[in-house]
Amino acid sequence: MHAFNRIWVTCAVGVALTSGAAMAAESYTWGNVNFGGGGFVSAVIPSRTQAGLVYIRTDVGGAYRWDSTGGKWIPLLDWLSDKSLGLFGTEGLALDPQDSKRLYIFAGTDYFNGGKSVIFRSRDYGATFDTIDVTSQMRAHGNGMGRQAGEKLMVDPLDGAVLYCGTRTKGLFRSADTGRTWTLVAGTAALSGSGIVNDNGISYVVFDPTSGKAANGGTKTVYMGVSSNSGSMYASNDGGTSFTAISGSPSQMAMRAVLVGSDLYGTFSAGPGPHSQNGGSVWKYSTTGGTWTNITPKTDSGFYYASGHEGYGYGFGGVTVDPKNSKRMIVSTESFYGGGYRWPTAGKGNAGDQFFLTEDGGTTWTALMGWPDDDGTSYNVDPNGNGWITGSSIHWAGSVEFDPFDSKKVWTSSGNGVFRTDDVGASRAVWKFQSNGIEETVPMDLVSVPGGPVVTALMDYDGATYDDIAKSSPVHDHPIGSSNSLGYAALTGEFLRSGRVTDYGANPAVTYDVLYHSKDNGRTWSMTDTATLPGSGGSLAMSADGRVFLLRPSNLHNGMGANANTFYRSVDGGKTWKAATGLSAQKGVMVADPVNPAYFYIMPDGYNPDLYVSSDTGATFAKLTNNLLENNQYSASSGMLRAAPGAVGDLWLCLDAEQSWNASGYSSNGLAHSTDGGKTWTRLHTMVGCLTIGLGKAAPSAAYHTLYMWGKANTDSVGVYRSIDKGSTWERVNDGQHQYGGPGNGNFVMGDWNVYGRVYMSTAGRGIVYGQPSSIVAVSRGVAADKTLRRSGRFLVSATDIVIVDLRGRTVASSRMAGGQARLDLSGIPRGLYVARSGDEAMSVGVMR
Repeated sequence: MHAFNRIWVTCAVGVALTSGAAMAAESYTWGNVNFGGGGFVSAVIPSRTQAGLVYIRTDVGGAYRWDSTGGKWIPLLDWLSDKSLGLFGTEGLALDPQDSKRLYIFAGTDYFNGGKSVIFRSRDYGATFDTIDVTSQMRAHGNGMGRQAGEKLMVDPLDGAVLYCGTRTKGLFRSADTGRTWTLVAGTAALSGSGIVNDNGISYVVFDPTSGKAANGGTKTVYMGVSSNSGSMYASNDGGTSFTAISGSPSQMAMRAVLVGSDLYGTFSAGPGPHSQNGGSVWKYSTTGGTWTNITPKTDSGFYYASGHEGYGYGFGGVTVDPKNSKRMIVSTESFYGGGYRWPTAGKGNAGDQFFLTEDGGTTWTALMGWPDDDGTSYNVDPNGNGWITGSSIHWAGSVEFDPFDSKKVWTSSGNGVFRTDDVGASRAVWKFQSNGIEETVPMDLVSVPGGPVVTALMDYDGATYDDIAKSSPVHDHPIGSSNSLGYAALTGEFLRSGRVTDYGANPAVTYDVLYHSKDNGRTWSMTDTATLPGSGGSLAMSADGRVFLLRPSNLHNGMGANANTFYRSVDGGKTWKAATGLSAQKGVMVADPVNPAYFYIMPDGYNPDLYVSSDTGATFAKLTNNLLENNQYSASSGMLRAAPGAVGDLWLCLDAEQSWNASGYSSNGLAHSTDGGKTWTRLHTMVGCLTIGLGKAAPSAAYHTLYMWGKANTDSVGVYRSIDKGSTWERVNDGQHQYGGPGNGNFVMGDWNVYGRVYMSTAGRGIVYGQPSSIVAVSRGVAADKTLRRSGRFLVSATDIVIVDLRGRTVASSRMAGGQARLDLSGIPRGLYVARSGDEAMSVGVMR
């Protein structure tokens, strides 16, 4: 039997290298390390004028357009810079009903970029945009509570120049010039603000195109839903000039609505969601008779769902009507865990939101997500090629939409991506995970193992181990939710990860701290003894030989008396812990020397230029005198310290950070390099600003590893830069279309140790992005599934010749065949980390003598 692995081949075509000179600029291709989904899709918005045209908006990851031919989502806002990071929060998305090419987005995040809010306008399906800054009039908060409620931004169906934009705290605004200028609609400011549930303000706008045009040119009758628990529906009969309350509207906040003829169908909830809701309902309003009818689905016992009788706190979210049958509708619950989800793997199931289908306008309903047999044959959800989603469910289903051109197909949004069923009327509808191309995780750490996989740490979804970054991989064994850091032993390939998990099977639920240890490059994990674990989360480090664990917990273990500002040390695999001494602060990133297991380094505070070093495996630390500051410069470093493999004490430290008072927006302290463990430093000023630093595989024939930074060099803009000559010269490898809002929460750029030129970058909600020279091509080759390259004591053995190379790509030793087997003695190789290759096989080798 044979497995097919993907092998990356670097083609250096037409590239000349000279000592001390940078490589000629080359084209880069950018993409994502494939996780697939991983974040809250706030809404699905299909075009009603062009088949196959569908958009989604997300809370922190921007907006996407569906490629119906390729079966994947195309990101639309990757050109946003770090100065516009908050605009990845998309609170509204609207299509022009008369021109399918026109797209509008209301974007902004309250806690980023000073709350900057804009209207993006596109005439080419989102390929390009112009930007209207509306911060002075209205604020978006794409990641606020209620972000899935309705569509705050809408285009008038009778006049494409007229737009409405509902806000959380400022009221409803109207534009008559395609969003260029905006005017507050009189009387609506009082319908938003602190008195409205969670400052969600105006939920949505719905037009009645049958009412004709008003004197101001727009649709005469317009409905507005408001996030109020005392009268939440309003109507305008003068083209949006004024609105009045609709008598008898439900005493719950309006979530979503759709108008069919003279009937307005709406969902309502007692809270904004997407979580922590405590009630909900579904109503029909007759616009001609002025009457309200409660059409909420009922349980078998005759109680209304979401009325509290089932013991669940939830509400209702999406509502959609079959475009070919006005009596056929679907509504979704929100934050409900009573719907049954079974996957094509026996034992993989979960509970999530429920969908109700009616064929008679809401008189009777059928629950779509029952509880099929858990035997792997009666599944109702399909991973569709994704590596991690199996076992999850559709949850936070704030929107649900019939395909306007094929009423068998139904889309829904979820807290983990997008799902679609291609036959909702089937006896057992199957919902496929349709999140190919969506990357909405928040990465915190990444390690590229020489001769091994890429291992990641993610917020909310733990992380994954990749042999092929183009293929979605399962999350780590024993998921812990959010993972802030990875401990990595460079000489052995061991890893640590730590977090807090909750056992909901217990009554009441039990929460506890865990620390997991991997001895095989992150492929399998085992839990350590947690009896004296001081806490979890936070920051982790391991000595190069894997014998010492260091943990600064952010979650403190109850009863242990731990301190969140202290690193704790274990030398017995996590059984016992003692506080490290000698540190005055611990807010920096702990770095283990990759060659000498005795050494650890930390820059405790990014605003303090003092480096602390331990030479006794982390038991004690001492401050070193250094020359990091020049001419009384203000040190505003992110504290991003990196240790280069191959030599003891080879350290790099970027010394810059954002400075709002600086004309460039950043400090200009530069980059510092030490080859003696931080005792002395060489300052580099070959860049305008160095905000984070990373290393990767050396260029062909280069004498040193490749450096990567997020910063600014030459006369170019802030971006990702590469240096193959130890920082003497830099070239920018990303461009204005691939900025991703900068390195975000994780604040890292990391080079790959197996593929020259490949660089990874963290983001604040667009997953892990990577760039690599366009000359790199992927070639699939069949290789034997049974590996022959292995280590036996001080020897490496294999069925074919073995070659040992260092991390600069230089050959250190090679084997000879004897008796049909290759055998290589490691005893004569200097201490360090190497890569062994034999045929198509490779493995990392640590020599610790």
